[in-house]
Amino acid sequence: MNRDWTKIILGIYTVFVIFIFYLPLILIAILSFKSDASITFPILGFSLYWYIGPPGLIGTSGFTSGIFYDPQIAQAITNSITLGIATAVIVVPLVIISSLTLRYAFKGRDLIFYLLLAGFIMPAIIIGLGANIFYKTVGITEYSIWTVLPLTVVYTMPFGLILTMARFDPLMVEYENVARVLGASGWKVFRKITFPLIRTQVISTFFFAFTLSLSEFLRSSFVIAGVGTIPTYVYNQMSVTAPTPKWFALGTLSMAISLTLLFVVAYILTRGQRRII
Repeated sequence: MNRDWTKIILGIYTVFVIFIFYLPLILIAILSFKSDASITFPILGFSLYWYIGPPGLIGTSGFTSGIFYDPQIAQAITNSITLGIATAVIVVPLVIISSLTLRYAFKGRDLIFYLLLAGFIMPAIIIGLGANIFYKTVGITEYSIWTVLPLTVVYTMPFGLILTMARFDPLMVEYENVARVLGASGWKVFRKITFPLIRTQVISTFFFAFTLSLSEFLRSSFVIAGVGTIPTYVYNQMSVTAPTPKWFALGTLSMAISLTLLFVVAYILTRGQRRII
């Protein structure tokens, strides 16, 4: 009986936590389909205007349009995707090299490992402010997504490193040693043995780096100018203009992309684990 009550309590607690976590996301998605420009309840009508509506006057919000008709939002989305892809392309080889190196015992290995992990442990505002001061010191005054790129690489790399290093085990080392004994070169061992065994983690690292950089705000806000990325653009716009469902529509789109990539990563990891078993 006690065990049954424990299961019930844990089930209620789990549902409650999930509800609290997803409630703001659900509200944002619902409000993004409002037909009028207010962001309050009750909802008098639903519309796709804030997604695909052409430019026009909407209530007291002035001249506005749906997110797909806004050139600045298009630029912010392009910047975010470009930054995400660039981050992932750089992070993947860095994670592979680092994980291959750190799996062996050598003097200073633990120190290097924790220094790499500091990328997401250190407060984001400290990293962003420090990068801003560094750029000014070396004479870089024109900010863009490329001045943000080093920060997103440092931030996302630890996630991929932990994910990939968890795959290395004694059995993998035995496979590699057997291949070397049979005359395989180091590159051939990596290409034929090591990489196929960590391929799932490498692909997941790419998606993780892309997704995390897509939503990064605090570090980016110190070293970016112009339209910026989706998070910095929304923050800057909502600081000077009245909020409308248009920003909720953009948030819903970003949320949909992030959740889709999360499910893709989960599927890849689950499928890879099944193959191993």
